[in-house]
Amino acid sequence: MILIDVAKNGDVNGIREVLEASFPTHAEADLVEAIVASEHYVSELALVAKDGAEVVGYSLLSECFVGTERILVLAPVAVKPEWQSRGIGAQLIEAGIAKAKTTNYSCISVLGHETYYPRFGFELAKNYQITAPFDVPDVNFMVYPLGEAIPSGVVRYPASFDVV
Repeated sequence: MILIDVAKNGDVNGIREVLEASFPTHAEADLVEAIVASEHYVSELALVAKDGAEVVGYSLLSECFVGTERILVLAPVAVKPEWQSRGIGAQLIEAGIAKAKTTNYSCISVLGHETYYPRFGFELAKNYQITAPFDVPDVNFMVYPLGEAIPSGVVRYPASFDVV
């Protein structure tokens, strides 16, 4: 049975294992380490999926900005290849959204697949006058509104994102 929980210090090696197994380079694992070491890390929004003691999935919501307002960014979401296609990524995303709803952040941004993230309630960022700081198709840049007042403008990622 898969258990979704807040990541603990003892999960660090398992998280890195998941990230290195799930992506073609170590960039995402390095990104997570940089975010965790930064002031924009929100520990209660870092989630692991576990089968017993084994970390099989990970998701992270951390801070980024629209103008001067802090919002959340979902990056990365990863599941070990042998555990994929079992709904674990969806469980991580849903649990992250549920936890984010208890915060004071106005929205979550994500750069992702145009048919996957809308099923969780993500909408085109351009509908909220939010744009990416780089060239990306509109269908891949989305937000999940958490409140009534959502800022508009260009998303600005913290320096920790410079590793990717």
